Amino acid sequence: MLPQLTFVLWFFICSFTRANKERISSSRKNICSGMYDKTDWGGKVDPFISFNLTSLSGDNNGVSVVIFEYQDLDHVGIKIDGDTKYICNDDAINQGLCNTTSKGNFLLTNSVFNSETGQNETAKYPILTYMVTDVGEVEQKYNVKKTGYYCVLTEAINGDYNGIVNYRNAFGELPASEINKMPLYGLLAVAYAVGMALYSFAVWKHKHELLLLQKYLLAFFVFLTIDTIFIWSFYDLRNRKGSTLGTNVFMLFVSVLSAGKVSCSCFFLLVITLGYGIVYPKLNRKLMRRIQAFTLFNFFVSAGFLIQDYMTSSDAVTMLPLITLIPSAFSLVAFYCMIIKSLGNTTQYLKEQRQMVKLNVYRELLAVILLSMFGVAGGMSVTTLMVVGMSTVELVKKYWRIRFIMDFWPSLIYYCVFVTLAFMLRPTDTSYMLACSQQLPTDPENVTDFDLDDLQSLGDDGFSSTAHDDDLNFSDDEHIPRNHNERNTSK
Repeated sequence: MLPQLTFVLWFFICSFTRANKERISSSRKNICSGMYDKTDWGGKVDPFISFNLTSLSGDNNGVSVVIFEYQDLDHVGIKIDGDTKYICNDDAINQGLCNTTSKGNFLLTNSVFNSETGQNETAKYPILTYMVTDVGEVEQKYNVKKTGYYCVLTEAINGDYNGIVNYRNAFGELPASEINKMPLYGLLAVAYAVGMALYSFAVWKHKHELLLLQKYLLAFFVFLTIDTIFIWSFYDLRNRKGSTLGTNVFMLFVSVLSAGKVSCSCFFLLVITLGYGIVYPKLNRKLMRRIQAFTLFNFFVSAGFLIQDYMTSSDAVTMLPLITLIPSAFSLVAFYCMIIKSLGNTTQYLKEQRQMVKLNVYRELLAVILLSMFGVAGGMSVTTLMVVGMSTVELVKKYWRIRFIMDFWPSLIYYCVFVTLAFMLRPTDTSYMLACSQQLPTDPENVTDFDLDDLQSLGDDGFSSTAHDDDLNFSDDEHIPRNHNERNTSK
């Protein structure tokens, strides 16, 4: 009797591993992972599953191991008198359930009755079981001939043990659940590069008529392209080298870049909705410093969450991720609320000032944000329906094959939204008029906040080649018109 040995469905779902090599021990006795056969994904190596016993306590006689495909779960163990026996021990031998040559192995049931078909069925995949008594890698490997969701279960009568399970796919060291991400992120990097090239051409064509906001968007376009290339490089490196110190350090670097992408995206969207670069060339310094401080907070908590998510095993039952998840979620929700509120205030202000050109720009911005929200909601609904529509067995069998979709679709929506916003605000022959338009605010409180000279766009020769961007100097003081200074000087 092994009371610790329980085959419950949720445990196998939670035991899904993202790593190619996974640790197993007396406190973590089973692990499961998807595997592709060589025909589905080509490669130089025939896919296999191996077991390496790294440590064994002195009072332990050995470790029993069984490797099987999840559909054959009912074939592991033998039911007798309403109870299920799993290990071939002296008691099982006396009952005739196994012989002495199989002592220490898992018991297997050759034929299991299927209530759906009303017939007895044999195992659909090979099942391998053996007992390990010595520390080291077991020579006997489980050869994967068919794509499936394979589980490794271990048990010891007494004592502690530690081991490593190696799920080796034909294509390399990446887990089967993540191999699809490598070509997808490669294509996404190409898409970013194409978008960046088109946007750069527009910037070069109108290099004398640029807003500071458009320069920032170009810089962020470059950053996003590099970030996506690094993500693809991470999966490629991990597929070739496996989980090493170098790949883990590179993973931390990619996590920091991803956190920077999230924080900078929220920052840019917030300052745009506040009117920066379109309604006003400058924002109040105190307001800008507060936004920058909150952006830094979001960056650190997001980086912490992403790093912790990468480093935490997918089957670990712990509340530690909440330490970074809660503040990260809070900061994103706060950003969302501020963006929506600022967009509403700016739109209302432009409507009151009858600045219809700029109002139309912000209405288009609102439409893009709403479409992105519908896209996120639609993506979540589709992925949820994909999971809910499956039976429990289908979920375990197929979840690992569709998980990459759930991980990748937010990146695709982000790309579509950013490219739409960037090209909506791209440099054109008249785009600089958004900020230096003659359609100025009419209320006395805001008229002095708009200094046309800040953009150096009203000179007879256009933009000076030696001009500098005064927008970088966010000040609390109201700007004094230049003609006012000249009158004071003449006096």
